[in-house]
Amino acid sequence: MSEINRSTAENNQSSLRQFEKRRNEQIASNISETVIDYDVNGLLEFHLANNSYTILCIYILSGRGWKDLSTGSNVSADGSLKSSTKMYLRWINLCFYVFIVSCFICFEVKSEFNVKSPDRKLKILGIFPHPGKSHFFVIQPILEELARRGHELTVISYFPRTNSSKAREPLPNYKEISLVDENYIVNEDSIDLSKIRHLPIITLLMELNHLKNRGQISCDNGLSNPKILELLRSNQTFDLIFIENFNTDCFLSIVHKYKVPFVGITTCQIMSWTNNHIGNPDDEANIPSVFGQRRKPMSFFDRTANFLWIHIQNILFDFWYHWYHRIPAEKLFGSDLPRFKDIAKEQSILLANTHWSLHGSRPLLPNVIEIGGVHLPSSTKPLPQDIAKFLDEAKEGVLYFCLGSMIKTSSMPPAKLQAIIKVLGSIPRKVIWKWETDDFLDKPDNVFISKWLPQFDILNC
Repeated sequence: MSEINRSTAENNQSSLRQFEKRRNEQIASNISETVIDYDVNGLLEFHLANNSYTILCIYILSGRGWKDLSTGSNVSADGSLKSSTKMYLRWINLCFYVFIVSCFICFEVKSEFNVKSPDRKLKILGIFPHPGKSHFFVIQPILEELARRGHELTVISYFPRTNSSKAREPLPNYKEISLVDENYIVNEDSIDLSKIRHLPIITLLMELNHLKNRGQISCDNGLSNPKILELLRSNQTFDLIFIENFNTDCFLSIVHKYKVPFVGITTCQIMSWTNNHIGNPDDEANIPSVFGQRRKPMSFFDRTANFLWIHIQNILFDFWYHWYHRIPAEKLFGSDLPRFKDIAKEQSILLANTHWSLHGSRPLLPNVIEIGGVHLPSSTKPLPQDIAKFLDEAKEGVLYFCLGSMIKTSSMPPAKLQAIIKVLGSIPRKVIWKWETDDFLDKPDNVFISKWLPQFDILNC
């Protein structure tokens, strides 16, 4: 009889050892599957295996659980858990998960209270170092509207608000740091079309070199500006930064200094290097490069050339441009400044002055937002009398012809100019043409010329 009892006890101990071995292996596996992540919002996410053995670990750590397992009172002869023990573990399992859910709710509620109220007024820094009027005029309405809504703005640009604008609408919370000084005067001259030569590859490289030089001037002038240096040395803080993405990234060093969220703004089509930095797809097989002369639909040769050219642009920008543009930035912030490319990756949103109706559809990341037309006013102004009279007399309709504020139409090569004059003079309607000089030889009778035209008011009268 004693041998039978001894045999039964040995079997129970063997079963218990097997159970403990399986239990320990499962617990170790579950512990390895437990991951605690910390996301950008400061919320803890618990990923726990839905297994009763995870709870068994807690049960064992309690005095009763360890006592029951050590005595084998909760283990059947075949090594499985008794029904009463299973029920007990289920209750512990339920209580544990209720605790986890409660923690989630507490963290979520806390985060909701920590979210900044939409009524909170932000301190915003705007950095727009490119000396191009057409670029800044896209951005200015956004900045002025933010000021109207009570946010405190500090705007760095070459185009401070005019005295007439200040008199018409004072914005006391719109502060400006002008980059215009005696060392660098903004060049507002029109582009002379007679000096443009369309030579394959050479013209494209000349354009990239021109952008690099303009960007280098902006870096040298901006990062040594006494007013900017005074701002950087002050204790002023900001909640948000707006910065233009165009031909230089050297001003991202200022973003790195303040370490706050920032919004990128591109006032033209998105440059390939900007797409490369933020991970927005270029789709080289379908979307021609900004600097290329290719049009849709592209042939296989065009796609191949477009692919190579876009990647060449990105390499030139990341190495050639940045090599020059880092010099003034490192002089101001030190040689341990992170790569501009790494700083650019952190931008929260990119606002692009494009629209699918003009530039075609293309893949965009969710944080890339097209804002084409955002600079257009909500109402029109009265037209000058001569233009208004010309439009009123145009019963057959009017054609508006303009190549933009930067293009000097009168500098067009004679052969092309005569071809345009011939076509416009032959159509059965009146034409309004922006022309920069006082003389216009062979001007057709149906053409009205002016050095300046209120384009928005004309098109919406």
